[in-house]
Amino acid sequence: MTSCSSRVLSHPDAASSFVSEDTFSLESKNRFVKALLNAEKGDLWGALDGYRKVRPSGASAHAAVHHAMAKAFFELGVADSARSHADQAVEYLSDDRHYLRLQATIAHYMKDYAGAISAFTKLVAIQPGKTEYLSLLALEYIGSGDSEKALDIFQKMLALDPADEQTRAQVLLLEIKLQHYHDAIETLSSVIGEGEEKERLKLTLGELYMQTGQSEQAVKTYREIIAANPRFVSAWLALFEVSVQSGSRDVFLCDLSSFYDTSGMTFAQKMIPSELFYVRSAKDSTYLPPLHDMITEIDRRYPGEPATMLMKGRLLLRAKLPADAAREFRAVLRKDPSNIDAWEELVSACLFQQDYAEAIRVVASAKKRASASQMRLLVLEGYAAFQSGRTRTAVKLLEQSLQLKHREKDRWHYLQAASTLAMSYDKLGMQEKSLDMYRRVLLLDPANTLAMNNLAYMLAISGRDFETAKKLAMKAVADEPDNPVYLDTLGWVLFGLGEYQEALVYLEKASSLAPDETEITYHLISVYEKLDLHEKARLLRNRIKPAG
Repeated sequence: MTSCSSRVLSHPDAASSFVSEDTFSLESKNRFVKALLNAEKGDLWGALDGYRKVRPSGASAHAAVHHAMAKAFFELGVADSARSHADQAVEYLSDDRHYLRLQATIAHYMKDYAGAISAFTKLVAIQPGKTEYLSLLALEYIGSGDSEKALDIFQKMLALDPADEQTRAQVLLLEIKLQHYHDAIETLSSVIGEGEEKERLKLTLGELYMQTGQSEQAVKTYREIIAANPRFVSAWLALFEVSVQSGSRDVFLCDLSSFYDTSGMTFAQKMIPSELFYVRSAKDSTYLPPLHDMITEIDRRYPGEPATMLMKGRLLLRAKLPADAAREFRAVLRKDPSNIDAWEELVSACLFQQDYAEAIRVVASAKKRASASQMRLLVLEGYAAFQSGRTRTAVKLLEQSLQLKHREKDRWHYLQAASTLAMSYDKLGMQEKSLDMYRRVLLLDPANTLAMNNLAYMLAISGRDFETAKKLAMKAVADEPDNPVYLDTLGWVLFGLGEYQEALVYLEKASSLAPDETEITYHLISVYEKLDLHEKARLLRNRIKPAG
C-alpha cells in the first residue's frame, strides 16, 4: 500500500520544526513524535492513529499535524484524504513552501491541474527566482492544455538563464506545437552550434522555413547540410521533397544525379528515397513520376539489382499489370532464391491473375527456398489458401501462425494473419469469432483502416452497436475518402441509424465510384425508397443485370 510514496517530493519535512513546548502539550508532543517515528518505519496506519490523538494548539501545530497526515494518506494511496489534509495544512499556514509543494503534488496526481497551478503560483511568488518552481508550473499548464501560458513561463526562465539548453528546448518545442514558426526559427537559430546535433537541428530549421513559406531559405539550409556531409540522407530527402512540391523536375533530376553519384554511400542508402516515395505514392500520385525517375537513375547505375527489380515489380502490380510484375519477381528470385519479399509479391501477382494453382505452387517453393520465420511462411500460405477459396485450410494455417510466439519484427505478419483469419471466419459464418479477431487487430493497430471498415460493416449488418459502427466507419472514410467500399459501409451504417439523408450522400458517391458493384447499388436503392425517391430507385433496379 505504498504505491504513491515515490510521488512525495523530497524536501525537508517541515512538520517536526513545529514540535515545541508552546504549540503542543508535552503529552501531545510525545504522541506526535512517536507517530512520526512510526511513519519513518513504514507503519503508516499506526502513524495516522497517533496523529489523530494529538491535540495541537496554534496554527503551526495544526498545520504540522495535517501535513503529516496528508503525507501518510498519500503514501497509502488514499488521495482524497491526503488532499483534504494537505489543503487544511495550507489553510493554517498559507506561505509554507513545503506544505504548498505537497498540496501541488497531490493535486497533480489527481489530475487537478488548476489546483496544482494555484499551489505552484504561490510557490513562485514566495521564491520568484527558483526556476524549479517555474518549470513545474509550466508543466502544469501543459497538463491543463494551456500551452501558451507554459511557453510564457519557459521564456521567463530563459531570460533568467539564457544558457539553459533544456529550457530553450522546451521553448522551441512549444513554439513549434503552437505554430509560432517565425519565433521557432529565431530560437532554433540561436541553438545551432557545432557537434553531432548540428545537422539534425539545421534539418529542423529547414522544415520550419518550409512551414513559413520560405522555400528558398529551406533549400539553402538543406544544401548547407549536404555540403558539410554529402552522406546525410535525410537532408537529400528534404531537398527532393521541396522539388516535388514545387514541381521543379529539372532541379530534382540534377539533385538526384548528384545524390546517386555521392561516394561513400551504400546501395541500401541510395535506395532509401525510392522506398519512401514508393510508400507515399500509394496515397499521393504526385510522387509517382519522381519515383519512376529514381528507379531509372539507380537502375542505370546499378543494373540488375534485386531491390530495384522488386520495386519495379511492385509498381507494375499496383498498375494492375500482374503478368509483367510476375516477370520482375521471378527475375529477382533467379538471382536471390531466398528473397521472401519477392516470393510474397509473386504469390500476390498469381492471385491477381486468379491463377490459384500457381499461387499454391509458388508458396510450396517459397517454403523450400526462402529463409523466413515460420510465422511469415504460414501467413503467406494461409493468405494464398483464403484467396483461392480454400477457407477452412486458411483458418487452420492462420490459427497455427497466431499460436506461435511472435517477435516484434513479426508484428506486421501477425496483423496480416489476424485480418485474414477474421475474413475467413466471416466467410464461414463464424460471426463472433470474426468480430473478436477484428477487435484484436484494432487493439494492436488502432489505425488499421480495413479492420475498422470490416468491423463496422459486420456490426451494422448484425443490427447491433450502430454508434460504434458509425465511429469506425467515419474513421475509415476519413483515411480513404474515395474508397467506394468504405463509403458504402458508412452509408449503410447511417441507414441503420435512420439517418437517410446523410446515408444518401455517401452511397451516391460510392455508387459513382463503383457503378458495377451490385451490393452498393442495392444499398442505394434502399435509401431512395426510404426517401420516397421511387423513380430513382426504379431506374437503378433496371440498371442491374439479372444474375446468370
